[in-house]
Amino acid sequence: MKLTFKPPHVRNTVITNEQGHVLYSTSTSFSFGTRETVVKKHVPNEFNIGRVESSEILAKIEWHTFTSTVIEYAGMNLATSQFIPTKGILGRRRVFRGPDGHLYKWKIGPRECILMLGATEVARHHPLNLGFKKAGHEAYLEVFSPVEHMVDLVVLTFIYVEKLRRGSQESPGTDRMHAPIEPAN
Repeated sequence: MKLTFKPPHVRNTVITNEQGHVLYSTSTSFSFGTRETVVKKHVPNEFNIGRVESSEILAKIEWHTFTSTVIEYAGMNLATSQFIPTKGILGRRRVFRGPDGHLYKWKIGPRECILMLGATEVARHHPLNLGFKKAGHEAYLEVFSPVEHMVDLVVLTFIYVEKLRRGSQESPGTDRMHAPIEPAN
């Protein structure tokens, strides 16, 4: 499964599948001291690509600087320090337990994030490529069959770890300029 992010900034984006159907969108409100990202899940209109039948809030991420970020998901408020804690000496890994009971590990690299189940790669982020050295493409998340049953959780945790990865490279608020285009109803 290939999920494309337009624009590539995960806190304000529209996420589509290979057929161009809108599956998810994110929008982040910016107010003094608090930023909250709302992650919506969409039911695509099968007859009109780009349009959605219905939407529901999948999760909310309340970003904190000095305390643990809180993710509201599945009726629970989850502190990221408990839900997807840092692992490893440099903190470049985040681990969470899936609904199947398995431990999944996001490896946060300098340009991409990779989700591992044991020694098996189950999802990989491909950043935006403008096409200088090879064919260009939009930013996308490749989700492999072992985790397609929990794609909502993969997308949600990817948004969190990708923001962490980008946060170490960008000045605060750079994705503020890239507000999403709301999916058409």
